[in-house]
Amino acid sequence: MQIPCSYRDTRPVRYPEPVHIVLVKSQDGSFNPMSAAWVMFTSIEPTMLAVSIGFERYTYTLLKQQSEFVISIPSEKMLAEVEFFGSNSGREIDKLKELGTLTQPATVIDGLLLSEASANYECRVTGSFRTGDHLIFAGEVLASHIHQQKLPRLYILGPGVFGGIKPEIG
Repeated sequence: MQIPCSYRDTRPVRYPEPVHIVLVKSQDGSFNPMSAAWVMFTSIEPTMLAVSIGFERYTYTLLKQQSEFVISIPSEKMLAEVEFFGSNSGREIDKLKELGTLTQPATVIDGLLLSEASANYECRVTGSFRTGDHLIFAGEVLASHIHQQKLPRLYILGPGVFGGIKPEIG
């Protein structure tokens, strides 16, 4: 039997929840990473992803200016990055430089891949849709990359709790 409650009361049952990192190039040529939980695949053909970003976020400002971005699935060894990228603004600091995060050039877009991520997706913005205090950016996946060691991805296991789950990849 279901009982009425607030939305916030239901949040604990959502876990584990995927966590992602969105990377967007700024006008000064640096790249801003932001941790994001609200990312989803939306199409197989063409392959598309969507990310929901709040209006107050620096990443929102950058994505409004750019037509390309990278979605990274962080590996469990990237806990420090996920926490730091999600709690600091790229308006004030170069987050990648601050942590010394390993990156490599994207292969199709003018972007960066996170070298220690479980996977990276190079995307081109195809549209957006306002949903309350967020904007959903849809992106076509132009290139996909997986870590050669098939690293376990990082999940949010509960408020402020993270852990990894190894992928079943042949």
